[in-house]
Amino acid sequence: MPTLSTTVDPRSPSYVDSRQAMLVRLDELHEALAAARTGGYSAVARAIARERVELLLDRDAPFLELVEGVRCMIIASDPAVPGSLPALKKVRRLGEIAAANRLPRIHLLDGPEADPAQDGTAHHQVLRDLARTGAGEVPGIAVVLGRGTGATAHLSGYSVAVQRLAGDAPVDFPAEDERDAVRLTRLCVRRLNAPRPDPVPAAPPKYDPDELLGLTPAQPREILARLLDGSEFDEFQARYGAGLVTGWGALHGYPVGVVAGQSSGTEDAAKAARFIARANAPLLFLDSGETGDPALIEAVATSAVPHLTVDVGGGTGLCGRAYRPRFLFSWPGSGALDRSGRLHDDGVLDPRDTRTALGIALAVAHREAP
Repeated sequence: MPTLSTTVDPRSPSYVDSRQAMLVRLDELHEALAAARTGGYSAVARAIARERVELLLDRDAPFLELVEGVRCMIIASDPAVPGSLPALKKVRRLGEIAAANRLPRIHLLDGPEADPAQDGTAHHQVLRDLARTGAGEVPGIAVVLGRGTGATAHLSGYSVAVQRLAGDAPVDFPAEDERDAVRLTRLCVRRLNAPRPDPVPAAPPKYDPDELLGLTPAQPREILARLLDGSEFDEFQARYGAGLVTGWGALHGYPVGVVAGQSSGTEDAAKAARFIARANAPLLFLDSGETGDPALIEAVATSAVPHLTVDVGGGTGLCGRAYRPRFLFSWPGSGALDRSGRLHDDGVLDPRDTRTALGIALAVAHREAP
């Protein structure tokens, strides 16, 4: 497969300016993440939501990655933050990801759920989705760590509960305390007999991912050269439709089709639509603009392969939230934090972490049904 070359000069004024602007945005991202992590409280015998997740995950595994070697979706309620409409919308989105990728879903429950009188529609949508998931082949585990957990615990496939909190309710696995509940939850996951991920051999990119900080959305090939395995890319119709770059590569050993750039005319749209119809692999969209071309809209909307989108420039028209991609990430930029806070994406990434995040997302998308 051909290898992408680079013309980036890290000493050029334009590169230095772009890198400095990205570092400022990353400082804003880190400040926002630090503020989010201070939420909740910690009592003597109770860990806060994030600590509970850390206890549950396999040691040294990437966040939201492995429990007993199985990829899972983990949803932990913060006992200091009551259920709210934004929280319910977030739970619904996480449920969509779990269902689309057939991920076992683990709910760490503590504190009151949302008030149906206030957020009735969203509340009942969450319960409906949970009931449908439980009735299918995607297992769910409810871990009761506090009072007032409502219907969620009863609609999951398995239940684990601290004995003093369970009362007279039937519980599949009663636990002595929180740590015992975590132990029993891991045992439940082990009993699911879900397929364990096999390591996939992959060559790192030839170019330093740190250089992503100084690149702009107008340099899609340079971005791909720092994301794809071995910086190898088999480009499709390279001399046609210059506004969009299309072709095949691999990420962490998983084959992907790529649509990158910004459509600027009918040639670009026709090229992308033709490629999408023939890609026959999960599609990675590196978006930086909008498109209104009917042929391209139809191609994206009717494509049956998993879609992953990274908004690298403030526009997600090629495969944005309306097209329901499996995962949608953003790079820091104008309004990115605000959009992410309103659940317009699944998280804002440090560009240097993009390859890792996409590798995890592709591994999840390739997961077979349990």
